[in-house]
Amino acid sequence: MTFNFPSLEQLPLRSREATRAALLGPTLKFAAEAVPYYRRRWRSVRALKLSALPFLHKADAIAHQRELLSAPDAFVGVISSGTHHAAGPVLQIPRTEEEAAATRAFFTALGASDQQRGWTLEVRAAHHGARDVAAGRLLVSWTYSAQSLRLVEQLLSRPQADGRRVTTLVINAGALMPLTSWFLSRGIAPSRFKLALIGTTSFRLSPFWKALVEEVWGAPVVDNFSLSELPAPALECETCGFHHWLSPPMVSEVVDPISKKPITRGTGVLVVTTLAPFVTRMPLIRYWTGDLVTLGPKCRDAGERGFRARGREAQSIWSRKHGLLVASQDVSDFLEGRSEVARHPHPMETVGLIPPGECGAVKFEITQRPREVRVAVELRFDPLIFSAEANALASALTKHLFAASPGLKRYDGRDGELLIEVCRPGSLQKPWAKF
Repeated sequence: MTFNFPSLEQLPLRSREATRAALLGPTLKFAAEAVPYYRRRWRSVRALKLSALPFLHKADAIAHQRELLSAPDAFVGVISSGTHHAAGPVLQIPRTEEEAAATRAFFTALGASDQQRGWTLEVRAAHHGARDVAAGRLLVSWTYSAQSLRLVEQLLSRPQADGRRVTTLVINAGALMPLTSWFLSRGIAPSRFKLALIGTTSFRLSPFWKALVEEVWGAPVVDNFSLSELPAPALECETCGFHHWLSPPMVSEVVDPISKKPITRGTGVLVVTTLAPFVTRMPLIRYWTGDLVTLGPKCRDAGERGFRARGREAQSIWSRKHGLLVASQDVSDFLEGRSEVARHPHPMETVGLIPPGECGAVKFEITQRPREVRVAVELRFDPLIFSAEANALASALTKHLFAASPGLKRYDGRDGELLIEVCRPGSLQKPWAKF
């Protein structure tokens, strides 16, 4: 089965919106005819209009991975942990040579250049598998081991064969924190590596950790929003402060989690559609990521609205009347900078590579009852003994959450109340974040 997608000469490359619109129709036609899962599931759909198509949830992607492939004999890639809460893993599908060639041609047509003053070191979790390595980029697989720590140190410390040093570090946020702790615990100032830029992937660095990393590394940190299943990340914009998708192009929607209708402002669930010819092996159509995002204003540089991640839908509390009440990320952002809060042991802490109590996930739980939203926080001390400190933390967290969610302000005192509960050590067991 042969499909002819628009050529680069036919695409309005200088307009992101126009390029996405030109590729969406052919992508939907390709998915409907070449992908068994969509061909079967879309039989009752009268027209291939994006808003009329059903969402692809992660649990369905997991259960029907083979049917989502456009070629039945296609090689299925390594398992990716993703950011999901489902019964099993989503498989990460390596790009075909045709997809890679289309992406390279796209960047060439845009006039993008790989020339740079120094090398980029990308530290990538080992379970995310191999990927294409661009010119000027070094790739290191990350594991929670002394070997990974030493390898990163060596690559940062010395020039490569061409005499250039690593000047940019792209690293999983979950690796950057223990790496920083490891250097500091050994009396090594990371600023000695003289990096010009640090970019993070996977989950977001809290404001506390971002400020700490920028101080001790002496380099600005740019937050990149990324998912293993998608071909491109979204980069934090210097102009508007929100995230915009990089190329190759994708279509993104923000959807109300209750009504399931797209929204143009406020907070909702991120839904993405990957586009051919940049993704043909496993196109994801209306892929329900499970990530909450808040839409930003129209950016004068990007010409479109960006978004800001707010954490997982499954770890947040919603009201049909008031919208988002409490997002898990808002809670963790506040708690990360508080030394009073207990933490789950970090894997590198348990094997003695970093000092205890620095990088583990903060201990808290969010639950909803009739007319009540409860946030429980475990402390390092008994709140009955150090009551003043415990009450001060609860008061500050309450203020922080009210500022973060306008819906909570409307909810509290009218339809229910926010209850902050501070707990003694050992009270909470379930981690609300991955490492």
